Amino acid sequence: MSSTEQSNWRLANAGVRTTAPHLWWLWIGLFVAALALLGGSSRPDPIQNALLRPLSALILIPALYHLRLADLRRVKALGTLLGLMVAWMIIQLVPLPPALWQALPGRGVIAELDALAGIEAAWRPLSLAPFRGLNSVLGMLIPVAALLLALSMKLSARLVLLIIVAVALANATFGLLQVIGGPRSPLYLFAITSRGAPAGIFANENHSAVFSALALLTIVRLSIETSVSHNPGWLRLAAAPAFMFILLAVMVTGSRAGYAATLAVLIAAGAMVFLKSREKVASTRHHPGGNALHKHSGLIALAFAAVLALVVMMFVWLERTPALQDIMARSSFEDLRWSLWPVIAAMIGDHWLLGTGFGSFDAVYLFYEPVTLLLPRYVNHAHNDFAQLVIEGGLPAMVLFLALCVWLLSALWTMARQATMPASYLTFWMASIAIIVAASLVDYPMRTPIFQAVFIWLMVSLAREKACVISKHQSA
Repeated sequence: MSSTEQSNWRLANAGVRTTAPHLWWLWIGLFVAALALLGGSSRPDPIQNALLRPLSALILIPALYHLRLADLRRVKALGTLLGLMVAWMIIQLVPLPPALWQALPGRGVIAELDALAGIEAAWRPLSLAPFRGLNSVLGMLIPVAALLLALSMKLSARLVLLIIVAVALANATFGLLQVIGGPRSPLYLFAITSRGAPAGIFANENHSAVFSALALLTIVRLSIETSVSHNPGWLRLAAAPAFMFILLAVMVTGSRAGYAATLAVLIAAGAMVFLKSREKVASTRHHPGGNALHKHSGLIALAFAAVLALVVMMFVWLERTPALQDIMARSSFEDLRWSLWPVIAAMIGDHWLLGTGFGSFDAVYLFYEPVTLLLPRYVNHAHNDFAQLVIEGGLPAMVLFLALCVWLLSALWTMARQATMPASYLTFWMASIAIIVAASLVDYPMRTPIFQAVFIWLMVSLAREKACVISKHQSA
């Protein structure tokens, strides 16, 4: 590793408490364990929420106690956007005068029912399902707690990545044991879940597979950082086994989205390793005394890639990849997600301005559901996080989301322009964001508390890496 990159890494971890008091580690461990065991469902009604949300509120006490204004300034854009989203969710619950409420789109039928019942003078909020709206506001305790915990406890980027891998290993372990135990396995954590499939710590096997794919990319990022000083030696030894174990869990899943995400991750991982090898070659030209591991890192990576390709080919040849068979067996146009689009478009057209209220999608969908889509399995999400955000949050939510996109693109562009930013690290950030965005286009992973907290932590890490790159550029 070049001296420039070593300095960049030290700046990224500057101010991070690597020897935090035991009590701080207790809070971090408690929150991560609660997320892993209780935060894998996107439904509003699992009993696990009754434990996870109070624990998250409890986490806010030490987080707020240790929080400093300087910590907030480092991620002021991200914190502001999260605060404004919570504020909009609360505004949607404020009762409005009858005349104003009845003039809003989609309220005509309810206004007629109110008139028949003699309660036409009732004040109602913007949300068409206020109880679900309140539930959504309480659900924001998890991302808020994740943000404040990361800031006040000064979680390093490396610790965030290690947490993702640890949760993914638990997810893979649960998933494989669930397959062994069958549909009646007691290791399924949620009452309504993908029984018979390796759902892991999630209720939905698609979310489990996508999270595993994200973890595979994270392992590659950690493995190419193992030459950084102060990194534990066990990390270098554990990277390959952890990668193969999580990959095994993905290969046996029936998730087409997870399978596609994993293929994309393998391509991105290859690009990261290639770029890292080029960086090492450039470094050894300036520092010819590099160790043998650095000199032969390309051969090691090539050998691991060969073993990896052999494992994948064996799974395909032995027909042990349900997701691949699912892709070959069914036409994508027969998928329910495509059939939903005309209904989703109609809902967006009626409620794009102010939204139906967060958490109200399944209740409002009943007004639009055509007879042709009356199936034994009901629709509780739009299977597109962005479309559902517009339906429930309206124009204000769209503006906040676009502001987040601008912030993300600005951060990536700023880092890409600096010579001190390794191209392999930039590839990691671009691939991670692309995986989450792509999964959200065809599903709803961001509706789960685990993904919400992990996304917040990744964004905090991205903001810190951007800040250290700028600082390094200014001091150069």
